Amino acid sequence: MQEVIMPKLGLTMEEGTIVRWLKAEGDAVEKEEVLFEVQTDKVVMEVESPGSGILGRILVHEDETVPIAQVVAYIVSPGEEVPEAVPAVAAAEAAVSQAAAPGAAIRKAGIIVATPAAKRLARDKGIDLARVTGTGKDGMIVTVDVLTAGEPSQEVTPAADVPKPRPKASPAARRVAREQGIALELVSGSGPGGRVVEQDVLDSVAQATRPIVGEGQVVPLSPIHRVMAQRMSQSFSEAPHFFLGVEVNAASLVELRQRLLPVCEASAGVRVTFTDFLVKLVGQTLRDHPYANATWENGRIRLFDEVNLGLAAAVDEGLVVPVIRGADQLSLTEIAKARTELTAKAAEGKLSLDEVTGGTFTLTNLGMLGVDVFQAIINPPQSAILATGRIAERPVVENGQVVAKPTIHLTLSVDHRVLDGATGARFLQDVSRAIEDPDGFFPDDAL
Repeated sequence: MQEVIMPKLGLTMEEGTIVRWLKAEGDAVEKEEVLFEVQTDKVVMEVESPGSGILGRILVHEDETVPIAQVVAYIVSPGEEVPEAVPAVAAAEAAVSQAAAPGAAIRKAGIIVATPAAKRLARDKGIDLARVTGTGKDGMIVTVDVLTAGEPSQEVTPAADVPKPRPKASPAARRVAREQGIALELVSGSGPGGRVVEQDVLDSVAQATRPIVGEGQVVPLSPIHRVMAQRMSQSFSEAPHFFLGVEVNAASLVELRQRLLPVCEASAGVRVTFTDFLVKLVGQTLRDHPYANATWENGRIRLFDEVNLGLAAAVDEGLVVPVIRGADQLSLTEIAKARTELTAKAAEGKLSLDEVTGGTFTLTNLGMLGVDVFQAIINPPQSAILATGRIAERPVVENGQVVAKPTIHLTLSVDHRVLDGATGARFLQDVSRAIEDPDGFFPDDAL
């Protein structure tokens, strides 16, 4: 018998969701044959069988999420008895309902279940999660449990041995509390010295019985959406952001695209977009601005040798950032082909781990959705992200006259630990100049 476990498919992966089983119980499987698909924190990936035999029992079914290293199935030899096993997480959840204290059932099942944020905090504070009592759903350890793990217990002696002080309350308040079954200890007093009055009890009753209006629908997060939320929260709280914005004359860029569009379609069979032009211009400009192509790492700055440009892409599950590697070295048509392929894979959920990792700078463009200007949150661990809006005709003063010209708004979000205002402004200035005079970046023999 051989266990099939949820593998760790990335440095940040802590759990995975089974998307689809390609084999059913009782099917013969060969070693390295694709067994199931798993949704990681970034992409959907195929998982191969660790051995040959019969898929004897599936423990974790489609759309179920389990931590890494969790047994998800068993492979047995022909005729071998299939184990009557229950997934550890399921056993823990079943035991929780019978446990006297939060978190006890999970330890009884032999595992510890905690949120990713709680695990990180425990590692940072050097706290053993085995000594932490979980107060989350089904005994899961959450962040507040770790934060309070080192605090002394308030219940030094049994409650029966220490008489509790009688809450100060008016006779009318005590009568209403008895009639309504309200514990006076839980009612905030508004009278002198915090004394509970009759109205306080009535307000507490009203609050407890008030129907929740418009509570709406609770939507569970996909793994991609959950990690996006965690990473963006971490980035905005850890990296001191500042923002630089500029409006750029894009007339030359518009004219250049119109001129090169039929050439690229005829020679390479691809339709180039403004995003492709921006990838090329930004990629080459990053060569001269290494601190925009860098990261903050343990109190130091790491400058990357390669320019791997991420493109923020919205998918049904959230936001992914496929990476165009060596963007500064690619031709316009090579960029267009790479962008087209990555965008299609993102929409189908078929991006590989290599295609969403290793980015050194990110470009996010909402111009196709009619957005003029916006500020983006830095994609960690990078030091900057460039947000671009739509190209549209706007009033511009030219030779003392107000004329209509196509312009584009650029907003650079910067990690102040890596770049200061002047350094970020010089990079944004060079990108603006490249957009205003782009011809030199696109020689005919390099399309």
